[in-house]
Amino acid sequence: MRAPTPQPRPARRPRRHGGLGLPVGLATALAFAAATVGLASSAAALPDVELIVNGRFDSYPWIWGCESTTSRSTVPHEHYMTGRPTAESYAGCTQRVRVQPNSSYTLSASVRGPYVFVGVTGTVTGTAATWSHTSDWNDLSVRITTGPATTDLTVYVHGWYGQDPYSVRTVSFTGPGIPPSPCGGSDTAVPTTTGGSTLPGPTPSCSRTYIP
Repeated sequence: MRAPTPQPRPARRPRRHGGLGLPVGLATALAFAAATVGLASSAAALPDVELIVNGRFDSYPWIWGCESTTSRSTVPHEHYMTGRPTAESYAGCTQRVRVQPNSSYTLSASVRGPYVFVGVTGTVTGTAATWSHTSDWNDLSVRITTGPATTDLTVYVHGWYGQDPYSVRTVSFTGPGIPPSPCGGSDTAVPTTTGGSTLPGPTPSCSRTYIP
C-alpha cells in the first residue's frame, strides 16, 4: 500500500495592522473612541454669555433681592440703584446665577462712592470680590474661578455700615453657561429671600417690562 503523499501546508496570511502597528480592528475601535470623547467634550463646552438679569436696573420683574435701605432712581432714563447704609445695614442687593464647575467668569460693575463692594458668595478659587476707593463713578472688575462642584453663585453689591450712600448703574457676570430666562436663573430655580426682600422664582411665561 502506497503511503499518502504529504500535502503542502497553506501559507499563513499576514495579519493586517493599522497605524502604530495595531491590528486594524483595534486601531478602528480606538479611533472611534477618541472621536466619541472629542464630540462629548465639544458638546460639554458652553459659550460665554451674560448670566445677570436686569443688570442695568431698567426693567421689571426686578429680579434683585435687595434690603429695604436700597431704592431705584426715579429720574427718567437714568437707571441705577442707590443704597443707603446704616449702622445695622450695608444696603445690599443679590442675584443668584447658574455657573459651570472649574470655569472662569468676569464680574464687573459701574459704581459711585467709596466702600462699594462687588463680589460673589459660593465656592470659588482665589479672589471673590473687589471694591471701590473713590466717590466718583468708576468701573470695577474681578475674575472669578468656580470650584470643582460649583453650579451656582450669588452675586452681590453693597456698601458698608455707617458709610455714605452709594450707587450702582450696571452689573455684569459673563462666562460659560446657558442664558437665563427673563425672570432670572432657570425655570427650575427656587425662590430665595435675602435682606428682607423676596427674589421670585422664574416662570416660563415671564415677560419683561422696561422702565422709561
